[in-house]
Amino acid sequence: MIIGSVPLYNVFAVIVLTFESGHTGTDSSANIRKAFINILKNPIIIGIVLGLIASFINLPLPGIVSKSINNLAVMTSPLALISIGASFEGRKALAKLKPTFAASFMKLLGWAAIFLPTAVFLGFRDQELIALLIMLASPCTPAAYIMAKNMDGDDILASSIVVATTLLSSVTLTFWIFLLRLLSLIS
Repeated sequence: MIIGSVPLYNVFAVIVLTFESGHTGTDSSANIRKAFINILKNPIIIGIVLGLIASFINLPLPGIVSKSINNLAVMTSPLALISIGASFEGRKALAKLKPTFAASFMKLLGWAAIFLPTAVFLGFRDQELIALLIMLASPCTPAAYIMAKNMDGDDILASSIVVATTLLSSVTLTFWIFLLRLLSLIS
């Protein structure tokens, strides 16, 4: 469930950032065509497609390539967090406090409050419910900042959301787990 949703989230993020980054200007068909070409040329989309193809054909990777990819994967979030910390501008972030807290509320509480009851109604329990909670209420990925910065999005807002959700998630995830245990939905 989680593995299938991560590429989907990345595709949607690229689409949203492409249309919001100012590359499209007006809604003319030429600008929309240019946006779709930019989406198809995006390294994240290309990586997802190549990864899916390699996975479907069960492409074996040489040991050194596999180890290199794993090492890069392990370094991604820490490097993104270091980049966020090094470039974080508190005054500019304070100017975006309302959208930061609105996005943080939805990411940490809102989506889970909407979809967890539906999942419980559909019979989700234990591990399935925890997996859904992780998808719905975990902090915003640090890669969102890198993506926003590289696609001319609002990198200040993105970094503010990453920082806020990372700081607040220890409280909100504890709350959600406590609530699910209290209701005997997870053991």
